[in-house]
Amino acid sequence: MRLDGKVALITGGASGMGASMARIFAREGARIVVADMLEAEGNEVVADITRANGAAMFRRLDVTSEAEWRAAVDAALAQFGRLDILVNNAG
Repeated sequence: MRLDGKVALITGGASGMGASMARIFAREGARIVVADMLEAEGNEVVADITRANGAAMFRRLDVTSEAEWRAAVDAALAQFGRLDILVNNAG
């Protein structure tokens, strides 16, 4: 798996291209932070990933808010211990 051991934070990860990237990255071994304002949809992406034996978490993120960015990065570090990949897909 090409992304084994990596942690990816994907903005706009609750739907469309972001959700597709989250699922693909997870299949390639990455642990995923699905970051979006759409909580229900984001949690469904996380559920899909975990049902497939992947590791993922949802974090609400408005990409225009510096405080929410800091909180999202802090949550990723707390949950997974690192952050290797950032996909700025939102907005």
